[in-house]
Amino acid sequence: MPLRRLIPLVLVVLSCLVAGCRSSDEATLAAALADDPVQTAPAAAPPPPRSFTMVAVGDVMLDRGVWRAIQRSGYESIFNRVREDLRAADITFANLECPLSTVGPHAPSEHCIFRADPSAVDVLLDGGIDVVALANNHTLNSGAEAMLQTIEHLGEAGVAYCGAAAERERSWEPCLFDMDGLVIGFVGCTDLSFEHGSWARVDSEMTEFAEHVRAAREQCDLLALSIHWGNEYQKVPTQRQRDVAHAAIDAGADLIIGHHPHTLQGVGSYRGAPILYSCGNFVFDQREGERMESAIFRLRWTEGEGWEIRMVPVWIPRSRCGPIYPESARAAKIINRLATLSADLGVPVTVTDNEGLVTIPVEDVGEAETEPAPERAREDAQPAAAEQTG
Repeated sequence: MPLRRLIPLVLVVLSCLVAGCRSSDEATLAAALADDPVQTAPAAAPPPPRSFTMVAVGDVMLDRGVWRAIQRSGYESIFNRVREDLRAADITFANLECPLSTVGPHAPSEHCIFRADPSAVDVLLDGGIDVVALANNHTLNSGAEAMLQTIEHLGEAGVAYCGAAAERERSWEPCLFDMDGLVIGFVGCTDLSFEHGSWARVDSEMTEFAEHVRAAREQCDLLALSIHWGNEYQKVPTQRQRDVAHAAIDAGADLIIGHHPHTLQGVGSYRGAPILYSCGNFVFDQREGERMESAIFRLRWTEGEGWEIRMVPVWIPRSRCGPIYPESARAAKIINRLATLSADLGVPVTVTDNEGLVTIPVEDVGEAETEPAPERAREDAQPAAAEQTG
């Protein structure tokens, strides 16, 4: 027995013999041992910080030329070049830019009224898409019945959705994922003037919008908000986009995922929350150029640290309508453009091997604005009607 333990025990025994307190030996010995620091249990190690990974991509439209590509080459052809990247994350998110239905109006080439065959849901399953946004200007192209069919087909396939519901008043409710006790919520909405666009629309003053976001945030640990907004084919977010994003983050959103411009916009940041202003197209049949150049956004969130976003360039050849990894020169062009757009929003991007990396650390909620003001002359530009193809 070590000397530091032997000395107090010897003193206890001698004390008991002198005082004749044989009956209290056990209590005294127990007290001595209780005071011995060697007997104290070590403090439990703190649990590791919680974390999850996510992939976010842009518009997925499964009608028109995409449907012809599916019929020609099979549903596996759409994502077969990027499938592993999409499936590698805990959660993979996309914007579904069409209903999946057999009923309602259908004029994809003449009026961009999309309605995809329900069997096209196999494309989402093949790509490992876990959740889609149904709040956009095409969700209700073929009417409410077609949207309800879409919800039914997604549910049968096991693909979650946000931004719509069988009961209109529940369209703002979050779709929830439990990642080992970390609950991730997804809400979808639009900020567009289209009357047919969505049942979850941002009000002009953003007061009801903020209430919806706060209510959703109370149900989860992290809230991702998908917003269909902005101007088509414009690379710079409007002031309205920035205002809506900031209002959402002030109300509790932890991540903003934007769609509708059909081209990449930069990555912004506000109070430690990333803002993907536009993820561009991902599965589409638009004309060649920047609208067919996009990216896979691979996100990792770590508790107490914040967000890491890796941006991987992709290209969408019209011959296949699905994304592939481009050759080096095109990849460099895409990632450098995205890096410049993000830098203009105050977010630096580290470019290595034609991929971009953004780190957005946890910030005090009292931090001031982190994005510079946009250029008014560019932000208010409206796209020509003849250019609108989706």
